[in-house]
Amino acid sequence: MHGIIYQISDSPIDRDDYIGVDTVSEGDMADFDYLYDTTEEERRKQIQYLVEHTLPKGMFTIDTDDETLVYQGGFAEWRKSYLDLIRTRTEAINEENIMEWIGPAYQLQKAIVNPLDSVDYYVTESDSYGTAERSRDLMLMVGRLEAGAKLYIGEVLGYHN
Repeated sequence: MHGIIYQISDSPIDRDDYIGVDTVSEGDMADFDYLYDTTEEERRKQIQYLVEHTLPKGMFTIDTDDETLVYQGGFAEWRKSYLDLIRTRTEAINEENIMEWIGPAYQLQKAIVNPLDSVDYYVTESDSYGTAERSRDLMLMVGRLEAGAKLYIGEVLGYHN
């Protein structure tokens, strides 16, 4: 599988503090064999993809620098739909299926760790080392934002596993 690792912070990230292919570790439910650098063109495309397809629709726009995300609001509405998903996944668990290998309990675990249901990983530290996590930490960060606040993109790496 192929995916992207985004370094994202609520404060600007100095280029000297960008993560690198040798400075990222795997977090919960993260698995990759190797990382690789992306080109500037691929970086721009991946940032655009993040805003248009991965993050909840309309929640962010891309600032004029093509690297900064501007929060437009919408977290409270998204949180309600996310809670509905968690409730649905929880209700699907019963005595017979609780221990199934990839059953409803596992699906609930995935929804908790990766609320965006994305193959991508996110590093929310803004120094040169980081832990690649599923989308929960990112959405916790988004939940603290007010409309007009910015998220800054540091490095954008590719991965294979």
